[in-house]
Amino acid sequence: MPHTKTLWRSREEQAWLDVAPVGREFGSPDCERLEILDHYATDRLSSDEAMRRLGLKNLQELHQLMLAAHLIVPRFNAQQP
Repeated sequence: MPHTKTLWRSREEQAWLDVAPVGREFGSPDCERLEILDHYATDRLSSDEAMRRLGLKNLQELHQLMLAAHLIVPRFNAQQP
C-alpha cells in the first residue's frame, strides 16, 4: 500500500532544508587540518606556514596530505608580478 500522507513544512522549515551546504571541513574531526589544507590549496597560506601549522617536516609530506584530501597541489608558491 503506497504512502499517501502529505507532509507540510513551514517556510522556516523549508528555508533550513534549502540552505547550501558549508565547506567539507564543517563537523569533521579533522576540521583544523582540512581548513589549513584548503587555505594552502587556494594560495591563502604559504607552504611554509601550512607545514608549520601541521607539524610537517617537508613539502612532500604536505603534498601527500593534499592528495589524500583530494585537493590539487599548487605548482609552487611564487609571488605573481
